[in-house]
Amino acid sequence: MIVANTRILHAPLTGVQRYASELLARLPLVCSVSPAGWVKSAAGHFWEQTVLPLKVNGDLLWSPAGAGPLSVKRQVVTVHDLATIDCPEDYAPAYRSYYRWLLPRLLPRVAAILTVSEFSRQRIVETFAIPEKRVHAVPNGIDHEHFYPRPLPEIATLRQRLDLPARYILYLGTISVRKNLACLLDAWQIAQREVEEDISLVIAGAGGASRVFGATTLPDLPPRTLRIGRVPGNDLPALLSGATAFVFPSLYEGFGLPPLEAMACGTPTIVSNASSLPEVVGDAALLFSPRKKDELAERLAELLNSTTLQELYRQRGLRRAGAFQWDAAAGRTWDVLAAH
Repeated sequence: MIVANTRILHAPLTGVQRYASELLARLPLVCSVSPAGWVKSAAGHFWEQTVLPLKVNGDLLWSPAGAGPLSVKRQVVTVHDLATIDCPEDYAPAYRSYYRWLLPRLLPRVAAILTVSEFSRQRIVETFAIPEKRVHAVPNGIDHEHFYPRPLPEIATLRQRLDLPARYILYLGTISVRKNLACLLDAWQIAQREVEEDISLVIAGAGGASRVFGATTLPDLPPRTLRIGRVPGNDLPALLSGATAFVFPSLYEGFGLPPLEAMACGTPTIVSNASSLPEVVGDAALLFSPRKKDELAERLAELLNSTTLQELYRQRGLRRAGAFQWDAAAGRTWDVLAAH
């Protein structure tokens, strides 16, 4: 039997929780084990290190959220990225310290490691001197029953409810240091001089939990910029579908679901050329260097001023997003689990 460590599923929904829930829905032979409710921080780590091993009883343990008990060697761990090591300034001190202590001790001793991109695979191999054959890159999928181009009446209803402008560029994601929003705001202020006056920038997303992420405050918002906070999951497809363009300036991603979800909704997309993002989007998005605000401003103006370019990247994005399927991810994940 295979036992899944699902402590993380009690937490608020993020990309890691979505990964675990999507795969578990497609892996019916995996038995889930978790505390009775969401156990935060130190108490959660204590449960994972002391109670969870007693429940495994010699079966294979799959830990899908980047942490697991040190005493269980017959274990497959999914490590989505090494952001706590590569981007320490983005995390609260206690959270960062725990993972920087845990990962060097856990990863060399487990049976296998799963991750979500070749970028993250190489970072794990290099950082912890893990043999390449023990680290398996299995890309995420997209929920295509949820993320697809929504009809105009649905978009109009959401626009009215959220008081959105008729034309907008969208950023969707956590408000944190590595998301590089300061660069986006500077670039947008420059690009405004080159694009039509009825286009605005909409920033959707909230700051992460304080126990996980370091405090982040955005600079003063430039004109024609609207911050709408966290948007419920059921509203995201219409929000993405209604955008003239989607922009994702992140400095570091283990995978990066939001750009692919934007593409699946038919929205032309601009992303930084950092970390895993070029690997994920291929030639289906416009790229820029995340440290160069002038370059991002050029990409924004270039895309917003050309309906031909918008249609080109709309079609490329739809094709690219179609290649990422959760069924395929579940099949490849099962192959790794079954081999151990």
